[in-house]
Amino acid sequence: MSDFNTDFEPNSPGGFDQNSSGLNMVEETRGNLFLGFIGGLAAALISAGVWAFITVITGYRIGLIAIGIGFLVGMCVRVLGKGNAPIYGIMGAALAFLGCFLGNIFSYYGAISNEFNITMSEAYKMIGLFDVLKLGFKVMDLLFYGFAIYEGFKFSIVNR
Repeated sequence: MSDFNTDFEPNSPGGFDQNSSGLNMVEETRGNLFLGFIGGLAAALISAGVWAFITVITGYRIGLIAIGIGFLVGMCVRVLGKGNAPIYGIMGAALAFLGCFLGNIFSYYGAISNEFNITMSEAYKMIGLFDVLKLGFKVMDLLFYGFAIYEGFKFSIVNR
């Protein structure tokens, strides 16, 4: 007994369509790339500020928040962009990375300004961006950036 269908009929529900390439591809829907970008950017900036606030208040950098940032950014791109082309996923991944990166930078400057009782702009003038990144960067950040990028990509695309 064979597992193959020997009664194969072309153009039947399970058969071969003459106009098809044979690949099971989802048809692209027309989305709004600009609105998806604006929503994802807003989500990235807001979540970066929230992450920095939590880090400064608790004194701990909680890396799992990066996953939440990726999810939030991805969902904003999905809901507002409504597209299923790969560009939406790439945009969601890039904005999720931006949100995590800015969240880390804001938290570094927030901790410095909290420690020395100065404003964040004074902390920026005191210690430059590259110096802060050299002092605060940890290899574990790459892991959480990767999680955020994956989540941002995965949740940005409709019907994937």
